[in-house]
Amino acid sequence: MSITTQHIQEVLGDAYVRAVIGRAGYNIFKPDHDYSCDGIIRDVVVIKNRRRDSNISINYQLKSSYDVSIEDGYIVYDLESKAYNDLVASNTVYPYILVLFVMPKDETQWLEITDEALVLRHCAWWCSFAGLPETDNQYSIRVKIPIEQRFTPESLKDMMEKVKGGKPL
Repeated sequence: MSITTQHIQEVLGDAYVRAVIGRAGYNIFKPDHDYSCDGIIRDVVVIKNRRRDSNISINYQLKSSYDVSIEDGYIVYDLESKAYNDLVASNTVYPYILVLFVMPKDETQWLEITDEALVLRHCAWWCSFAGLPETDNQYSIRVKIPIEQRFTPESLKDMMEKVKGGKPL
């Protein structure tokens, strides 16, 4: 007996996100309970030759799916309405982003391990919905993520610099 396919997708998506956060040089916190936040990315600073948490954060909600399409330069995904409404909430100190890990439809292609490489297919994209209106849709809302917003160490560093400067994502 194994865990569900959905849980396997979550675990692989989490591995991708952790790899990007670690490579970017940030710390990650995972809440004990999921109240619309799957993780918190925290900046680390050096003060007097000692590293410490800066308390500057980006919160994220992670989704893993193969049920997406690419249309006119956007990743198109049907996001649960409740998750979307949590992501557009404006009563937060630090921003929330959606991280969407897109996988192949064929489960056998999700993960490959060789002597030279560990390969997770395909990749993740990020999007901020801050300031957008809530949806009244009962089940889902179709969201579009610009294809250039891949979730990479470089894009994460750019986001963190914006947050440190008080700029919106």
